[in-house]
Amino acid sequence: MMRFLAGCCLAVILPWSLQAAVDVQQSPTEWSLTNGSISIVIGRSAEGPVFKSVRRVGGADWIVPGTPVAAELYGSSAHLSDHRSGWTFAGEKISQLPNGAKQLTFEFKSEVGGVLSLHLCVFPKGATVQFSAELENRGQSTLPLLFRIDPLALSLSGAADELQPYSSVNNKHGFYPAGQVEERREFRSWLVLENHAKGESALIGGEPGVGVLDWRASTEPVKDGTFVSVGNIFKVPKNVRTPPAYEVRPGEKVETPIAFLSLAKGDADDAGNETFRYLRRYVFLSPPKNAPLAAYCIWLTEPDSEPTILNELKFARHIGFDVFYHDATWSAGASTVPGMNNWTKGLGSYEENKEKFPEGFRAISDAVRASGLKFGVWIDPVNVDAARVDSGEIPRKWLAMIDGKELSTVHPSLSPTKQLCLGDPEVVRWIEKQLSKIIDEWNLTWIKWDPSATVSYACDRADHGHSSRGGEYAAYRGRVEILRYLLQRYPNLIGFECDPSLSFARTNPGPKNILPGGYDNEFITGPMVSPYVWGSLATAGVGDARAAHLTERWYSASALDYSIRKSLTHGIAFGNINGMTAQLLSNAPPGYIEAFHRNLLNFKQYRHLLMDDVYHPKSVQDGWSTIQYVNDDASESVVFVFRDRSKAAENTIYLRGIDTGATYSVASLNEQPGKERAITGSSLMKDGISLKLPNEWLSKGDGLVGKEFDDQLEYGSDILILKRQR
Repeated sequence: MMRFLAGCCLAVILPWSLQAAVDVQQSPTEWSLTNGSISIVIGRSAEGPVFKSVRRVGGADWIVPGTPVAAELYGSSAHLSDHRSGWTFAGEKISQLPNGAKQLTFEFKSEVGGVLSLHLCVFPKGATVQFSAELENRGQSTLPLLFRIDPLALSLSGAADELQPYSSVNNKHGFYPAGQVEERREFRSWLVLENHAKGESALIGGEPGVGVLDWRASTEPVKDGTFVSVGNIFKVPKNVRTPPAYEVRPGEKVETPIAFLSLAKGDADDAGNETFRYLRRYVFLSPPKNAPLAAYCIWLTEPDSEPTILNELKFARHIGFDVFYHDATWSAGASTVPGMNNWTKGLGSYEENKEKFPEGFRAISDAVRASGLKFGVWIDPVNVDAARVDSGEIPRKWLAMIDGKELSTVHPSLSPTKQLCLGDPEVVRWIEKQLSKIIDEWNLTWIKWDPSATVSYACDRADHGHSSRGGEYAAYRGRVEILRYLLQRYPNLIGFECDPSLSFARTNPGPKNILPGGYDNEFITGPMVSPYVWGSLATAGVGDARAAHLTERWYSASALDYSIRKSLTHGIAFGNINGMTAQLLSNAPPGYIEAFHRNLLNFKQYRHLLMDDVYHPKSVQDGWSTIQYVNDDASESVVFVFRDRSKAAENTIYLRGIDTGATYSVASLNEQPGKERAITGSSLMKDGISLKLPNEWLSKGDGLVGKEFDDQLEYGSDILILKRQR
């Protein structure tokens, strides 16, 4: 692993009216950058640029002085070391971009023709600095292999025992304590370092990798601080002799995805909100109206599916979904064996199956739109039915290969598949053409890109335009190109929720368990729910990670609300997992449907807040979890409260982010309308709000329950809606 000095480029995206907000100054000894919220000072040294200061305006300094302005290059498995020889500082440039952005560029050159530039982006608002890097080969031979390029490489001040790391936990929302950073560590999710002495936190994050690359943060104690190195890594397939790498040939260039550092006064939630504001203003696409949307996704493996689909459409409209889309098995040649899970049969055709849809998909699309819903389809462009390759319909030369073997998937219930190489420009152009065709012909609004059969992206074929080690990077660029093409041609297109990205998604902007507005796929319908009502609950269980199964035969409205509300703290797509008609939501027990309908109607009261600031308020008792969203001016807030099998039935929750000088109307969705309470913001934050869960009537009703119901009394939920009174 080698740390090389690099250049930096300040690329800013901002409204024209704010173009003067970023100030870049240079002198014989330093460069300074500020926007009134963050201040960065870079000094000139004999060895190149070094950080002198990185701080929130009015806050503490976060940098160890003398930290090189550098990208971290991993050229081997060697321990982190500092190799600067062979690279020479070649100058800098400051320019004003047409959109009002300012750009500061440093350039360093290597002895073998490499040019490495580091881009630091500061924006008109917010305490965030964005990093990305470029490596160009202007020499005559291939540059030494690199396995990772981290554009963010900083020594943050504060000894390891002064910095508390926080990261994500599966199936929980927000940041949680993640041990210590007193030794070298690697984090697979965005990282927050909280300095209690400073009363500040720093979030280190970046582009998740559009489903092709993975993201990593490495930390290591150094003198006077903690060294943090952040970027994307290649996924290395098992038993691969030549793992993927950046293999930059003469005349070629590679670019890293973005990484960023956000500084905030306060804790991990405050750092998360600072980061989300930056992403929302400058990175994310504009969300669709009424985001996040509630989507219903169905798929069937039976002939003449149209009557069933159109009947389910009426149900979806009545329940209140916004999107109605068809999942797998719509292609020509797709499986027509009822209730069988062969979703790969026919994959790779971009014609609808006329045996299943005699009137064609456009007729279904028109019916969906006439019902007031958006229509979409599932796609898996990377994988194709092997039979389509064997027949010659899809050229074998497009297939991804590793060590001479075609990448394929074999499963007992599925037709064999072959994987296409997204690093092949011919494949990229073909996919763009096919997707454009179905979007136009079927008037699609929603696309669900779901690479369910993908084996690897590390193709090493020499005839795809990429090098033997560069297939995974080429696949990343290919996927980005397809998304860019689609969103440029169809600016209102939404979807892509299975592979989160920061720049190319409207429904899943980044890690769903950290940021507001993320999407989950939920498959909890049909035979996976008990037939017994006043309600019924998915046998997948309730509680964190859906691991604590409630397996008894009868479930209350309270238990149903708990399960469904867990799924409605963010955007959601419900569906039937095995393509079975029996699993359609309309075939769930009436009690479950009633609870789902009730909660989806409530969802539309508060969903506009789910793209705003998010907190995780503390409570007196353990075993409860809370998620609170607050809008920009603190006039509204929604609070999800869950008793997660806690023995404590009563608790006090201390809210955050609201106006301490205002009075709020506080409504509980466990209560009938008209029972709102008026509570001051100061009291809600200082004294908290007391709750008892589960709600007695919703959990016991008229008391006609048996002992099998007792475990449900350890679960409960409520949703509080706050509105500031005038």
